[in-house]
Amino acid sequence: MEKTKKVKPNKFIQKIVLTTIIFFVFLISGIVLLNKSVRFETKRIVKYNENSNIDYKVYLIKNDFYEKEYLDKDMLYVASLIDKVKLDFNYKFKSERNESISFVYGVYATLAINNPTNTKSYFEKTYTILEDKELSLSNGKEQAINETIEINYPQYNQIANSFKRQFGVEMDSKLTVYMVISKKNSDGTNFSLNDKSIINVQMPLSEKAIDIKLDYKDINETNNIIEDIPIGFKEILPIIISVLLILVSLLSMIRIMRLIAKELAKKSPYDKYIAKLLKEYDRLIAESSSLLSFDDKEVIEIKKFTELLDIHDNLQLPIMYYEEIPHELAYFYISHENVIYLLTIREEDF
Repeated sequence: MEKTKKVKPNKFIQKIVLTTIIFFVFLISGIVLLNKSVRFETKRIVKYNENSNIDYKVYLIKNDFYEKEYLDKDMLYVASLIDKVKLDFNYKFKSERNESISFVYGVYATLAINNPTNTKSYFEKTYTILEDKELSLSNGKEQAINETIEINYPQYNQIANSFKRQFGVEMDSKLTVYMVISKKNSDGTNFSLNDKSIINVQMPLSEKAIDIKLDYKDINETNNIIEDIPIGFKEILPIIISVLLILVSLLSMIRIMRLIAKELAKKSPYDKYIAKLLKEYDRLIAESSSLLSFDDKEVIEIKKFTELLDIHDNLQLPIMYYEEIPHELAYFYISHENVIYLLTIREEDF
């Protein structure tokens, strides 16, 4: 007796494979044709320099020791005598040739309270000291930015001291004041440059000793403006064809995604029937990872699952289950000596 009917190939797999082949063929063809149709030119490099300088004065409250109103840069300062810190930010941009560049800059302060052992942060907050301003360099070689900022040092120092008193933790606190300068081309030409520069100065907080020293970082760099010649097209027809090929490949990808989504969401009458049998008779059914060989055995085909149940009751043998093609073909059978009692469930029968 023939053990099973010849089953048709899995239509879902066929569709996925065919659509995937279409996707890759059209995508690769479109990219290759587009690459051959585009003319790439060399880049032009122009050097430019950035220089900055921070000057500052530390103003003191009235006291019996210092006659001057302020102390100059690179000295030691007593924290309890500081009234304010006046910072002078000076920045200069210089290019080898005339450029049109837009500069946007602002000044910010970040108060950070860290663990002195592992430098992890207990507290951090950023304040805006100077709202963003914009300057434009129009067909020129140089641009300067000069800003004077006053920092209320006791205000930030009080925050750090209050945190230390309230929580009693060992900490390392500082106030970092920095100017951020952003640059971009403003005349429509296609070039790139180092788009952000930062000048900063760090002020220790919550210190009682007299060794308070301000650390600062200036800019002194030489970089390149990299100018790209606009991309040109050799012929318009190949461009159109390549775009159409890529669009077809994208549509194929969308179809693949829809097929997979539909397959995942699909629950046919076949699937519902199999799920019902497995749920209701889970104690009687054992799922097999492979189908038992029917060679040299007598196969008796069963038409209803209830008949298989009767055989199970008589022989007291488990009902084996194996799905050969997901969502399409499954077998339930009982093997007794040289006899196979076989129930075949096909999706097409529903």
